[in-house]
Amino acid sequence: MRSGILLIDKPAGITSAGVVARVKRALKADKVGHAGTLDPDATGLLIILVNGATKVASYAADGTKRYSGVIQFGLTTSTDDIAGEVLTRSELLPDFSEVAKLSQSFLGTIEQIPPRVSAVKINGRRAHDRARKGEEFEIKARSVEVSRFDLAPLAPNRISYVIECSPGTYVRSLARDLGAALGCGGTVESIRREASGGFSVEDAIPFEEASYDTLKDWTLLLPRVTAVRLPRGQCEALLNGRQESLRVLASHPQLGGMPSEALISYGCDGGSEYLGLLKKNGAGEIVIQVNVERSVD
Repeated sequence: MRSGILLIDKPAGITSAGVVARVKRALKADKVGHAGTLDPDATGLLIILVNGATKVASYAADGTKRYSGVIQFGLTTSTDDIAGEVLTRSELLPDFSEVAKLSQSFLGTIEQIPPRVSAVKINGRRAHDRARKGEEFEIKARSVEVSRFDLAPLAPNRISYVIECSPGTYVRSLARDLGAALGCGGTVESIRREASGGFSVEDAIPFEEASYDTLKDWTLLLPRVTAVRLPRGQCEALLNGRQESLRVLASHPQLGGMPSEALISYGCDGGSEYLGLLKKNGAGEIVIQVNVERSVD
């Protein structure tokens, strides 16, 4: 079975895991995963990893994210979005100029506490599981980076936003914390992921259209990685983990001058797909990082 990635435009009302399950059934794939979850009510870009591409999931979440949507002021909720139970209401709404000015204090590296109904793990269990069971727990703040926080007024209690941020940033937490700083409370009305790394939702498809024909090369997840083509016999040796093939690679003309810890994707001469990732370690040796494919086609 082929490996690769799918760019899905996730609709509201389905979890990221639900999209994964439907794609897996449609493709009859061995393994399917995703790179960076979206809330059930959020829409937009969801990167789906198919078959061997799931092995590079740890690399796929890198890159700046861009989100757009609407924030409501004058209320707080149990989930930091309008789907949750309303906890407080306020009629003291700030002027947009005050909102725009204060939003700039959230730019740069900030400390942020994820929502209580997030997918953050606490002692091995998801926060949202603990919250739904009424358990008491604490989520520690984490450092995130916000490089863009643009706002536009829609109504006295509603603004639209465009946010660019690091992986792991929660838009719901930004809305909650901005509302708290303004003294009126805030919650997210809508979230749409427009971009992740070098990928745009403009290139995404509905999950109902997922097929092997719509797969993209998994190496697109790693745009700055050097790619090499090797003889078929050497590729087969690498897929089988033969150490002698790695010793030969140490003198490869493309790899000799590469810095330590550099990643390399490899494929066969004349082939269309890449088979796995290599790495140059601190001793200057080439080691197998991960084999995405099981065999040479």
